[in-house]
Amino acid sequence: ARARSSRRQRRKRRREGKEVTMATPTGGKTPIMPALEALLQQTANVAANADPLGLPSIERGVDQLVEATARLAKRSSRTQQTNEALSAARLLASEGIDTQLLNRDLREVEIQPTLEEVLPESCSLEEWLAQVQEVSVLSAVRDSQASTQETFKQKLSDITSLEWQNARNKFVQSSQAPQAKVYQDGGSSGMEEDGQDPTISPRAASFIEVVRKVNRAMASGIPYDALREVSRANQEMAQQDRHGGAQPATNTSLQSLWQVVSSVLSPARPGHQPESKEEIASMRASLCKSARRHLERDYATYVNEEIEQHPQLAMLGGSPSRLQQIRAFLRIRFSDKGALDFDVAGGIDTFWHQLYFCFRCGYIQEAIELVESVGEGLVAGDVHAANVSSLPDYIREWQEKGELGASNQAMVRLDGERILREQDRSSFGKNQYRILIYTILCADRHLAENVLSDQYLFTNIEDFLWFKLVLVREGQLTTLTSSTYTHEEPHRLAELQQQLAQYPANYYTRDGKEPLLYAILLLLTLQFEGCVQYLATYSPGGGLGGDQAYPYAIEAVHLCVIFSYYGVFELGTDIRSRGSALCSDIVHDYGQNFAVRDPATAFEYYCLAAEVKGGGYVSVIQTQGQLLRELLNQSRAFGTLLGAGGSGSGAVLSKLKPDKQQRQDIIVSAAVGCVQNAQFHEAMELFMHAGKPFNALEIINKRYSDAISAAAAEPGQGVDLDDLEQRGNAALQDLESQQEVDIRSKREEVGAFETLLLARKLFRAFREGAYKECFGLLPEFSFLPIRPEQVSKFASDAGGLHIAVKEKLPQIVKIAGIAISEVMQERRATQRTPTAASMISSSSQELKTRLHALALYSGYVKIIPESVATELNIILNGLT
Repeated sequence: ARARSSRRQRRKRRREGKEVTMATPTGGKTPIMPALEALLQQTANVAANADPLGLPSIERGVDQLVEATARLAKRSSRTQQTNEALSAARLLASEGIDTQLLNRDLREVEIQPTLEEVLPESCSLEEWLAQVQEVSVLSAVRDSQASTQETFKQKLSDITSLEWQNARNKFVQSSQAPQAKVYQDGGSSGMEEDGQDPTISPRAASFIEVVRKVNRAMASGIPYDALREVSRANQEMAQQDRHGGAQPATNTSLQSLWQVVSSVLSPARPGHQPESKEEIASMRASLCKSARRHLERDYATYVNEEIEQHPQLAMLGGSPSRLQQIRAFLRIRFSDKGALDFDVAGGIDTFWHQLYFCFRCGYIQEAIELVESVGEGLVAGDVHAANVSSLPDYIREWQEKGELGASNQAMVRLDGERILREQDRSSFGKNQYRILIYTILCADRHLAENVLSDQYLFTNIEDFLWFKLVLVREGQLTTLTSSTYTHEEPHRLAELQQQLAQYPANYYTRDGKEPLLYAILLLLTLQFEGCVQYLATYSPGGGLGGDQAYPYAIEAVHLCVIFSYYGVFELGTDIRSRGSALCSDIVHDYGQNFAVRDPATAFEYYCLAAEVKGGGYVSVIQTQGQLLRELLNQSRAFGTLLGAGGSGSGAVLSKLKPDKQQRQDIIVSAAVGCVQNAQFHEAMELFMHAGKPFNALEIINKRYSDAISAAAAEPGQGVDLDDLEQRGNAALQDLESQQEVDIRSKREEVGAFETLLLARKLFRAFREGAYKECFGLLPEFSFLPIRPEQVSKFASDAGGLHIAVKEKLPQIVKIAGIAISEVMQERRATQRTPTAASMISSSSQELKTRLHALALYSGYVKIIPESVATELNIILNGLT
C-alpha cells in the first residue's frame, strides 16, 4: 500500500496539478483524485496499525510464489486428468457412478484363470502337463545355453588376457635379458679354412666343439667326458692370456670355477639322468661329499703354500709325510705360543689340533695313525674314561659309512656334553678342538651350536662351509639314544642353503671384488640353478658396461649344458624356485646369436635348450620341434638343417638325431607348430619331408577348399591353385606306398582331393558360362542324387562327407541346378526348330526329375542354406 501511495504521489506531481475526472451515469464528470488520495491515506493508516503486537511481516519473492503455485497444482487431481479421463468421468457421472469409488473397487479385483481357459476342450490334463514339461525343458535348455555362452566368453577372455600377459612378460624379459658377447666387432663374416668364423670370440669358439660332442654323445648314448674337454679348453685360454700379457681382473679365475665344477660333479655320470628317489638321494649325498673333499684338497694346498712361504718356521725335512706337514703347519700357526708337544716333551698339547687339521685336509688315514700312535696314558684320560672303546674305530666307521651308528653317536655325544660341563677355556683351545672332533663324528646339533658360537674356530667362509658339509646327512632320520635328544632331525643341505641365503652376494664376494666366489659357494652347496642365474645376470656396471656388461654369460650358458648332461639339475635341494625353464631360455637366447650366420650351430644349442628344459621324451621332442620351426623362420636354411630327400638325408638334424623315428617326431612337431601359427606352406613341406603325406594331404585339402571358394568369388586371387594341385598329386603318390595309414582315412582324403579338383573345374566352367560343361561334370559328383527316391539315402550320407567337401556342397548343388535348367531351356529351344519337331521330350522330363531331386536334397541336408533350396524350387517352378 505504501508503494502504491508513493507511486501515485509521483504521478500526481508529474501531472502538475491536472485534475482527473470520471464520467457519471448522468453524463457528467466527477473528480476522483481527492477520493483516491483519501483511500490511499486510509490504507496506509490501516497498514501501520494492522499489527499492534509488532509481529514481523512475511513477504514472498517471485521464485517462492512459483514454487507454492506448483505445490498447489499437484494437489489438484483434475489437473492430471486428460481430456479422455474428464469425458469418461462426466459420462459415468451422468449414469450416477462415482469415479473415485469405481477406481477403489477395481484395484481390489483379482483375475484368476479357470481350468477351462487353460485347458482347451480337445486337450487332456496329461497332454497339458506334457506341454508344460516341454516348455520348461526348452526354457531350461535356453537358459543353460545362455549361461554356457556367457561362461565360455568369460573364460576365453580370461585365457586371452593371461596369454597376452605372459607374452608381454616374456617379451620384456627377452628385451632385458643379458646378452653374451659372441661375435667380435669388425672383420669379415667368411669362414676360415678350418670352418671357424674369424669374427667369433675365442671364449665362445672354445665351447662350440664341446657342445657338438655333447649332442653327438646324447644321440649315440656313448658317455663323453665333457668336463675334461672344458678344463682343457680353459687351460689353453689361460695360457693364451698369459702369453698375451693379460692381467686377471680378480684372484678367482674362470679356470678355478670350472675346477670346482669338475670336483663337485665327479660322482655324476655323463649322460645319465637319475630317476628313482633312492638314486637321487644317493647321488645328492655323493655330491655333498665331493664338495667337501674339494674344500679339503683346497685347504691341503693352502697348508703346503704356507709351508713354502715360511720354511724356517715350518722346519720340515726333505721327504715329509702328511702328518709331518700338518705339524709343520702348526709350528707356523702357533709360532707365538711356544714349544709344541711333538717337538719338546712337555710342550703345548696339540693332539686335538693335529687331529682336526688332518680331518680338514682330508687326511683321514693319517688321523687314524695319529690316534693309534698316541700313548695309552694320554687317550685314557680323554676318551677311555668316558667308556669310548676305540677312537680309531669310530674314525674308520665314519670314513666308511659317512656317519656312526646310533649307539656310537650317543656315546660320543655324551662324552662331548661332559666335556662342555667340565671344560676349561684356559687350556689353549684344547677342549674346543676336541668338541669339534666329537661334533664331526656324531653330528649332534647341541654340540654344533656350541662349536659355532666360538668365533675363533672358523675365521673364513671356507672353514665354516666345510664344517657344515661334514654335518650334512641326507636320506634318513638319525635316532639317538639320549632321552633329551631322541628322533633328532639330522642336518640337511636345505638348512645350509637357507642359512647362506640370509646374506647378499656381496657378503661373500669381498664387496664385489671377487664375484666368482659366490658362484663357487653356490656350486659347493649344490645350488646349480642359482649359480647359473647369478652368472647370467651378474654385471659389474649394472648392465651398462658395453662388451663386458655380462662377463660371465657364456659360462652360464655352458654350465646349463654341463649340468643338464650330467643330470644334476634334479639333485640339488635348491631353495630357489625351479629354474629349468629359465636355464633353457638362457641356452636358447645364446643360440639365437648364431641363427643368421651359423644356423647349424644355433640348432646345436636349440637342441640342448630343449634337453635343459626336460620333461620327458615327448616334451623334449615337442620343444625341439618348436625351436626347429623358429630357426627355420629365422634363417630359412631348410637345406642346411633338414637336407633334401626326406628325413633320412644327410643334414644337421640327421647328425644330431641318427634315429629316423626321432627325426620324424621332431619334424612333425615343427609342422604342427606351423599349422597352429597358420604357416600352412611350411607345414606341408615339413610333413612331406618327414614322410607324412597323409598329414600333408589334409592341409592341402583344407587349403584347396578355401582357395577354390575364393577363386569362385574373385578369380585370379588367393593362393596358387596349380601349386596346391601339384603338391596334392605328390602326396597321393607317396601315400600309395604307405601301409601304416588307415585305409578308410586314406580313402576319405584321396576322395576329397579328387572331388575338390572336380569342383574347381565346375566353378571355372560356371564362371565362363559353359553350362554344358558343368552339366557334363555332374555325374562325377557321386554324392548328388539323380532321382527323388534317392534323396533320403543321399541326404543321410551327406553327414559323412569330408569337411572340405561339405564346405563346397552348397555351391556345387546350386551350380548343378542352374546348369540343369540352362540345358533344359537350350534343348527346348532346339526342339522348336522344324528339324527337331519329331524329337521326343523324354530328355527334358529326365532333367526336370534330376532338378526336382536336387531341390529335395537341398531341403533335407542341413548344411545347405535354405536360400539354395528356395532358389532351386523357383527354378523348378519356372520350368513347368
